[in-house]
Amino acid sequence: MNSPASVGRNNPCPCGSGKKYKKCCLEKDAAVKASKPSIAWQETAARPATTEHAGMGVHPYAMVKMVTNPSPDLLSPLSERSIAALKDKWTITKVARLETSEIVSRLEKLGIDWHQAAFVVLTDGHTSAWSVGKTWMKRLSSPGDGDVDFICLAACELWKRYCPERPSMEMLDDWLTDGYDLCDARKNVEAVEIWLRVWEHVRPRIEPHMTTFDAADAMFRISQFFGNWIQDFTMEIRNAATSDQKYAEIGIRVVHEVLYQFVDEILDTVLNFRCELGSFLFQADRCEEGEAVLQTVISEHPDRSCGYAELSTAMGYTMHGMPDYPRAIAILEQALAYPVVDVGYFVSRIRRVHGRITVIDGELVRQNR
Repeated sequence: MNSPASVGRNNPCPCGSGKKYKKCCLEKDAAVKASKPSIAWQETAARPATTEHAGMGVHPYAMVKMVTNPSPDLLSPLSERSIAALKDKWTITKVARLETSEIVSRLEKLGIDWHQAAFVVLTDGHTSAWSVGKTWMKRLSSPGDGDVDFICLAACELWKRYCPERPSMEMLDDWLTDGYDLCDARKNVEAVEIWLRVWEHVRPRIEPHMTTFDAADAMFRISQFFGNWIQDFTMEIRNAATSDQKYAEIGIRVVHEVLYQFVDEILDTVLNFRCELGSFLFQADRCEEGEAVLQTVISEHPDRSCGYAELSTAMGYTMHGMPDYPRAIAILEQALAYPVVDVGYFVSRIRRVHGRITVIDGELVRQNR
């Protein structure tokens, strides 16, 4: 069974329910994961945000965000004194409100060379502004706790102001979380636009040997696992394409880039992306190409449900002409006759065919209207 960290949001849930992971055990696993750092959090919440908890892999910038808006689960183990200390900590917002002159004045008092030319030179070879702040700290003899927090956040803010054309990973993290906020507000197009900016800057940083999503996490050390985000990204592109066909072409390009890079990703994930490609081709009115992609998935992996489910769904949509329900049903019957190994997931997917086709006890039923 795959570990939760290796399961994409759109993959079948490893518990065997047949549902997508995000519709089944994702929230439960996330709650368990959130509970694990509680001991470390209790010990370090009031300490400098530069501490990276052993074994957690939490980027300190993401930790600052957690400190700024802590969840009840994270606050519950803390003492009143620790909670009060959180309110006095430097935050991203507090530093962002400062004029550049105020930021550099504080840095100058600490003996840090804040000049723009020196800062730009220091960023060479770095992708994280936080790492620049840590370089500054190494030059100080005994910085105070408040100074440590301020220095790294000041580096993040100065990067935004001095090098906006070359965004730091912390800037990308801000765009990433902004995109999720837009998703929650059902602003799919706006979310896709901001995430396209993330992808265009992240993609060149993915090294050739990073052929799995887990490997890309070494580069994508921010507030989300790379694999989860890239699947959320393509899902939002697909949602945006329902209202503007240009996003279908964008989706085709992004999926091609993902498949080209992540050749060693687990089979279920690769098949999901190949099916996404077929669906994007249908949305782009390149239906023959889309059907060819999905038929290839079916022929190469006849025991997997995703190719049948996507192709039958595409045949049942009306956006490209009259729906072809007989073909949609024939594709579903082909899958059940094989039979596919992940039938539970298959059943949950085929109910999408306009509500006119469903499965009861393994048998196809047409819904009368």
